[in-house]
Amino acid sequence: MAALSSFGSGDILIQYASGNWSQIDSGGAYRTRDANATVIFNFNGTLINVLGAIQSDDPAQLSASLLYILDGEDDHSFLPNISSESSTIYSSPDLAQGPHTLTIRLLNDHTTLSVSGGSITTAQPDPDPDLDPDPSPHRRTIAIVAGTIGGSVVLTVLVVALYLFRRRQRHLSPPYALGPLQANLPSSKEAFTSPKYSNHGLSFTHSTESVNVLPRVKAPLPPLPEPYESPTRGKAKKPKRSL
Repeated sequence: MAALSSFGSGDILIQYASGNWSQIDSGGAYRTRDANATVIFNFNGTLINVLGAIQSDDPAQLSASLLYILDGEDDHSFLPNISSESSTIYSSPDLAQGPHTLTIRLLNDHTTLSVSGGSITTAQPDPDPDLDPDPSPHRRTIAIVAGTIGGSVVLTVLVVALYLFRRRQRHLSPPYALGPLQANLPSSKEAFTSPKYSNHGLSFTHSTESVNVLPRVKAPLPPLPEPYESPTRGKAKKPKRSL
C-alpha cells in the first residue's frame, strides 16, 4: 500500500538555497531568474513530484535549463514538459522507502524557474489481517465486555472444579482415628491411696498416634483343643449269686 501527501511552495521540506527567490503572491509559487539558483527537497518516501513552470527568452535552451541531483548523483531520467503554465517539472524514479534529498538547479540566464508545490508517495506496511485497522469505539467496548465475561467464566469453572476435587478427596480419605486409650499410673503411693485424688491418681489419655499408623501385630491364634475322647462304655457285669 502507498500513501500520497501534498506540499506547498512554503513547506518546511523545501529549502531555497543560492540565488534570489521571490514569492509571486501570498501563498503562491516561488520563482527565480538567477543562474545556479537551487531549491532543495528533503523528503521521506518512495517518489516525489515537483510542480512548477519554466520560461525562457530562448526556447531552444529550455530543455537543458535544469539540473537534477538525487541523493548526491545527477538524475537524467526525467525530461520536463516545458510549458508556460504550471506543470510537473520533476518526477523521480521509484525509490526505496526512506529519507532522500533532491536538488534542482537553474543553469541558464534569462530563464525563469518557479516552484509551486508537489506530492510525495510513501509506502505503508500491509495491515495485519488478524487486526482491525480502525476499530470503532463500539467494537472496542464489545471486545472489552467479551474479554471480561470470558475471564469470569474461566475463573468460575476453576473454582467449581477445585471445590469438587476437594470434596471428592474428603470422601476418599478415611477419617482420622484416635489411638488406643492409655492409662497413666499414679506417680506416688500417696496419690494412689489418698482420697483427695480422683480415680486414685489414675488418668486416661488417647495416644497421639492414629490407629492407622500404629504397627499391626497379628494376635497369635488360640491353641487347638485337645482331641476329645468319649469314655468307653462297658457292659455292667451281673453280680454273682452265691450258692
